[in-house]
Amino acid sequence: MATRYWVFRIDKSRSKFLNAELMNNRLRQGWGWDPKQDLRNLQIDQGARRNLAMFNKVKKDDIVLVPSVPTHEDVTIVRATEDWNKGYYFEIVEKYEDYGHVFPAERLKSFKRYNQSVSARIRATLKNVQRFWNIDTLGEDVRKIISADVSEYDKIVSHKTRFFTAIENNFLKSFDQDKFASELFDSLTREFSNEEWEYALIYGLRKRFPFYQIDRKGGTSEIHHGTDILIKIPGISDDLSYGIAIQVKDYSNLVKSDVIDQINKSNYLESDGLKIIDKIVVITKATKEANLQLVEKDRSVNYIFTNELQKLMGEIGKFYIAEYLTNLNSLEEL
Repeated sequence: MATRYWVFRIDKSRSKFLNAELMNNRLRQGWGWDPKQDLRNLQIDQGARRNLAMFNKVKKDDIVLVPSVPTHEDVTIVRATEDWNKGYYFEIVEKYEDYGHVFPAERLKSFKRYNQSVSARIRATLKNVQRFWNIDTLGEDVRKIISADVSEYDKIVSHKTRFFTAIENNFLKSFDQDKFASELFDSLTREFSNEEWEYALIYGLRKRFPFYQIDRKGGTSEIHHGTDILIKIPGISDDLSYGIAIQVKDYSNLVKSDVIDQINKSNYLESDGLKIIDKIVVITKATKEANLQLVEKDRSVNYIFTNELQKLMGEIGKFYIAEYLTNLNSLEEL
């Protein structure tokens, strides 16, 4: 079977830890904090489902580019040592309560992403915001990097790039992700309540997923379709699109099961080529532990409880920070 080429994006705020894991042939991915997110028997989603593509598609000897390892300006090239749907296992990192998805891979080499010898096509694809994507068309470019002298690919293009790379790297080293997410969420909880959370989520999700159509569907018509926010994803033809229906509830403690009936009304939105593929209830102040009976009642509905919402808003906040750093890097030469 011909070698295929992929890019696998990690949580770059944990680059040091994830690099150490990779040195032991463990390529870890986030959105894995619950044993029920094991991709071999996926029972709850909350982001884990997006790892199924890498789980199913990467085969032994495929080549994978991993940006931001071991440092932000680096890209590490790894080889899959087994088919990932065979060599995969699930093991949550206790320290971080996440990164449970483990894929078998060995490190081949690293190179500086801003190196002048790296093709423009490689640099362009590394700007992609997806978690995982295919770059078979860039196979020759990747092979050249693998076969080239390492020192040549360690050179960075300009003084300006080195300057802003140093700023970005040191910011990330000092950035306390957990504290940031916690304090951001506390601020949002003070600022937003009830339907106001819909606007906060829409604004954040549009920043996180700029290629999707994200609209507010709440208001007086919500009673008919049970949806506050609708995310539309293009289908394979112009006549088809997929929808993620989101219901937002500013509830605390025990959540009644009528939220299931409400979000299931989203099926009424299926018309004019729209197919609902996921239904999510966001509960801003209640914990999953207090509502296990709700999770078990209807497996077709996914939930984002307060802890997961805090993580999500932290991820969105990091996108704003990344955008700010990118804008710094785009300043004109003095």
